[in-house]
Amino acid sequence: MLNKKKSASCHGLTIIEALLTLAIISILSGIALVYINSDSFRLNSEARNLRSALSQARMLAVKTNQSATVKIWTGKYEDSSGVVVDLQAQGLTLAFSGGGSLPDGGYTLRFSPSGTTPNSHYHLSNQSGETISIRMNSVGRIWLERN
Repeated sequence: MLNKKKSASCHGLTIIEALLTLAIISILSGIALVYINSDSFRLNSEARNLRSALSQARMLAVKTNQSATVKIWTGKYEDSSGVVVDLQAQGLTLAFSGGGSLPDGGYTLRFSPSGTTPNSHYHLSNQSGETISIRMNSVGRIWLERN
């Protein structure tokens, strides 16, 4: 009689492997959530949002061949479509490059129909003391600098 060996191929995961995978995913998710809720993440996010609002105003001015504006206050800004973004609610402040606060009535940043604007430099800061500068040159280029 011939002795036939059964093949020892395994399919699927053991419960230990499944639990280990679940534990690794949980730890990585926890680390990601801590970063998303951090002051630094909010600062980066709002700096990019403000840069985007300024870029959209510039594009609108060029597209419509009319001036477009963004109004800026110390704790909020209003984009070219009239949407007001409250920065203070997120623990952020906006200041002129000289460190002074913006006027009570705000400052209107105007893009000409050619997309140009005066040189401008603002600082967006969080409660942890981190700052990102939003800079614009006279030809309308907008960029962020981490301080």
